Amino acid sequence: MNKFVTMASAVAVLSGITALPTAASAETVFTFSNWIPWTHKLSTRLFIPWMKEIEQKTQGRVKFRQLPKAVAHPRAHMDAVRTGQADAGWGVHGYSPRRLSAYLFTDFPLLGESAAATSVAFQRTYEKFLTDKGHYKGVHLIGLNTHGPGVIHHASKIIKTTADMKGQKIRTGGPVPRRIIEAWGGVSIRQPAPKSYELLSTGVVVGVTFPYEALTGFKIVNLVKYHTELPGGLYSSGFYTIINKKKYEGLSAADKKVIDDLSGEGFALRAGKVWDMNDDDGRAAAVKGKHTFAKAGPQILASVKKIKAELVKDYIADMKKQGIDGAAILAYFNQELAKVQAKK
Repeated sequence: MNKFVTMASAVAVLSGITALPTAASAETVFTFSNWIPWTHKLSTRLFIPWMKEIEQKTQGRVKFRQLPKAVAHPRAHMDAVRTGQADAGWGVHGYSPRRLSAYLFTDFPLLGESAAATSVAFQRTYEKFLTDKGHYKGVHLIGLNTHGPGVIHHASKIIKTTADMKGQKIRTGGPVPRRIIEAWGGVSIRQPAPKSYELLSTGVVVGVTFPYEALTGFKIVNLVKYHTELPGGLYSSGFYTIINKKKYEGLSAADKKVIDDLSGEGFALRAGKVWDMNDDDGRAAAVKGKHTFAKAGPQILASVKKIKAELVKDYIADMKKQGIDGAAILAYFNQELAKVQAKK
């Protein structure tokens, strides 16, 4: 019997057949759950090229599978990736304002005109102050970024003063735009971004707060034709992209390095540039559609600056309760943002 087994093994080797895969042929497949369409420009310009680059640089040892449907609500993707429902995904800090309140400083108004700049400053601030706070426990963080300046998009009018917002039903995402809209007497309707077309087309809301990207990204360009812009934005939103920690840790050192090289500040810059391109496309579509644009007047700007001061005060107080120096975070973020903006 032993002689037969030995001979069979020899034949298998000679014929190129092996019972077990070699290390070179082993594959690790990450399933990516995406709660926006894979045809969305954020997917086609950021996530899909990023995944393909990892596959190429690992010579196919690390691959990604695009799930046809999201495995969970947008705010639940942190837990979905942590528990292995999916191996990769992304989310919005503002959708989990209590759990991830330390990151909401990037949602503040009047930050700047470029998502690339705010994204890099955001990543640097996280790496200096927040890496040891356990906010991404159980997952491996790829990188952080923000979208571009938020705009008030309305179906029928420009918002010239805060009084123009009274009674208006507006779709908002995170807590910052909600606070502003409600302070002006508007009604905040909290729904994930992909619900915007449904909300507008059925008349549930008459407007949305979004960067220009959303006009084409969520196909609402023909539903909101009046746009009120603020210097630096009404708000911005912060995002995280993550992969399953256990699966990441099971990779070889060489394959980890490939992912690491495409993470951190490099990923933040990459993501921010994509958001800026998408914003340009969205605004261009609005210009082509002969929409109406207006810069916010002094009364609106004064109100937003006042609300921002309140947000800063509240953030510092909240961080103090968590044992975090909120004032230092804000000072460093603004410092790094100014550095990046000065290079452009």
